[in-house]
Amino acid sequence: MAEAKSSFYVKEVSSLYSARGSLLVVESIPGIKFGEIVEVKTPSGELRLGQVVDVSKDATVIQVFGGVREVDLKKSIVRFKGETFKMPLSLDMLGRAFDGLGRPIDGGPPIIPEEYADINGAPINPASRQPPSEFIETGISAIDGLNSLVRGQKLPIFSGSGLPHNR
Repeated sequence: MAEAKSSFYVKEVSSLYSARGSLLVVESIPGIKFGEIVEVKTPSGELRLGQVVDVSKDATVIQVFGGVREVDLKKSIVRFKGETFKMPLSLDMLGRAFDGLGRPIDGGPPIIPEEYADINGAPINPASRQPPSEFIETGISAIDGLNSLVRGQKLPIFSGSGLPHNR
């Protein structure tokens, strides 16, 4: 078992087992949590962010944003940050365009964050939710009579067969 080192990062490991697609399997380290953000340092010095997607006593699976093409299993290092992904927020973000990691892609200056917000929302208590009760009348008797629609529920009826409901 490789030694887990503490530094600016919570833990660091160099025992990488396999890499395929966007998934990287590394040794299991006690204390690593689901959803934790990691940095993968390739031998060329490139840093890639990733997120822990599975934790077991045998291994930890990481989804690397951008894939694992250049990750060398013998020379790469994985650093666990000990926290989930936090989005930098500022009023300067209004009207700007960003990538999936919150970095500006519109050619403008970097954002100076006023605060950071965790992107993982708190779970909703289904018992505290108001039950849907407002009927939506379509005027199509087959829908209104056999498949009644209620405001507040997903309405995938406008999709074609075999297509995702949001197309």
